[in-house]
Amino acid sequence: MNKSIYIALFACLTMSMGYAQSLSQTVMANSGETITGASNTLSFTAGETIIGNISSSSSLGQGFWLGAIVELTLSSEDFTFEVEATVYPNPVTDYLNLYFKDMAGEDFKAVVYDLNGKQVLHKELLKSSANELLNFSTFSSGVYILKIEQSTTKKSKTFKIIKQ
Repeated sequence: MNKSIYIALFACLTMSMGYAQSLSQTVMANSGETITGASNTLSFTAGETIIGNISSSSSLGQGFWLGAIVELTLSSEDFTFEVEATVYPNPVTDYLNLYFKDMAGEDFKAVVYDLNGKQVLHKELLKSSANELLNFSTFSSGVYILKIEQSTTKKSKTFKIIKQ
């Protein structure tokens, strides 16, 4: 009896595997690119899965191969301010001091925004000294965002400033 149950179960499994559905890989991509070189053209989409090979005189596998072509590394170094900038006093009442360590003579741009994103102050600091002043005496009490950008490198640093 047990033997016939095992044989029937084995037969059912074997037959069901023969009727299993097969799925092909598809891509719904919203972007892509075509790159044309001296002797080849390559078209691809963002999110493309590995689906085959492109071959002519050499072979290239399709799919997620960006890392094999370009070594792309993101690090915090790409987003840091190269110089040391300090602001004081914070909270401020009348004048905010900007101190640029070892940066005398550089060009900077200081922009102050309120919390609604409205620009309330823009000051070009051309050939800056180590210490610069921003006048906050006309601002109402509240929180402001100060963005300092170095003109040559376009790198910036942002501070939250409290006006009393």
